[in-house]
Amino acid sequence: MDNQQTSASSGKSLEGQKFQLTDPEERRRVIDLAFDYRGDVTIELRSGESIEGYLYDRDLQSSPPTVKIFPKAQSSMQSLRYEELDAISFSGEDTAFGKSWDDWVHKMEKITKKKL
Repeated sequence: MDNQQTSASSGKSLEGQKFQLTDPEERRRVIDLAFDYRGDVTIELRSGESIEGYLYDRDLQSSPPTVKIFPKAQSSMQSLRYEELDAISFSGEDTAFGKSWDDWVHKMEKITKKKL
């Protein structure tokens, strides 16, 4: 599932997918997806270390650009430079997937039809 052109708006969950951050454009795109994701991600660093947690901030304007993550195994956040990141896996449950307004409306239409 590496490097698929998936987005939160495509109707497919990112859960379980892994993206190699091969160039600056791909790095920015995947970090944006991870920022919008409503579950934990696993960040693989160039050093070989992996950090699992909730990515809650990214700052392209800082020098160098950074992301902030709340690691599962720690009580404080960790700041990482974009250039340290090698891959991002969407490892946690996508808690928001399937809970859109359109899904709700569709379910309500089915319930209404059954009552008629």
